[in-house]
Parts: sequence; structure tokens; C-alpha cells
Amino acid sequence: MMSDYAILVVDDEVPFTEIMAEILRSYGLQTKVAHSAKEALGLLSDGVPQLLILDVMMPEIDGLTLMGQVKSNTRWDGIPVVIASASVLPDQRSAAFTAGADVFLAKPFNSKQLRAALRPYVAIPDTADLLSKRGG
Repeated sequence: MMSDYAILVVDDEVPFTEIMAEILRSYGLQTKVAHSAKEALGLLSDGVPQLLILDVMMPEIDGLTLMGQVKSNTRWDGIPVVIASASVLPDQRSAAFTAGADVFLAKPFNSKQLRAALRPYVAIPDTADLLSKRGG
């Protein structure tokens, strides 16, 4: 699947998306953020990411409903989905995987857990490679 950018982060919590975008960009990944499912669908119609990071609990349209819309669209159905949720209840986790999630990350998580979750789906340069590109 041809991708226009690496990762789309969808979460209604602005501080979370800002931190995630900063971390992902530090990995050398082009990242876009959306603060609602509606905004995410708009960004998806403009370009296809390599991976989605979705929050479950969002107003209006929740992350699992958004994931269902993504998975049912032939243009987007191959995009891996990482669910990042503060809800760690077993039935919530089960519902995420049943709906098509590839990974479930319980908030809060650290950058090492994030990197491990993304590695099977997105090429992440090693830290040494990133430092050499920055001249340091």
C-alpha cells in the first residue's frame, strides 16, 4: 500500500497528541494528528498513512467505530491500527481486537513500549542513525 505519510494519531486530548507527535517525529516519522474521528476521516481522504494510533474514548464517534469505518473502506482496510486507551478492562481490550486492532497500548505507556508496538508496521531508524542524520 502506497503511503503519503507514516502515522495518523487520533485522540481528543490535545496534550496527548502533541506529545505523541513529538515522539514520533523524533523517530523520523512524518506524523499528522486529528482530535476527532470526523477530522481523522478528512485527513484519511487526503492521504493514506502507514499506521493509525486511535484513542477509544472520544466524543461523537469513538475510536472503535472509527476503526470499523476505516476497515470497511477498501482504500484504508490494510492500515494497521494501534489502540491507545486509558481503559484497560479486559472486555475493552477484547472489543478492540475483535474490531480489528493490531496492537493495544494501555495509557500511560512509555516510548520504549510505543517503539516496540510500531516496529512491526513502520520502519523506525535506530537512535544512532537519527543522531548521525542530525549531525550529532
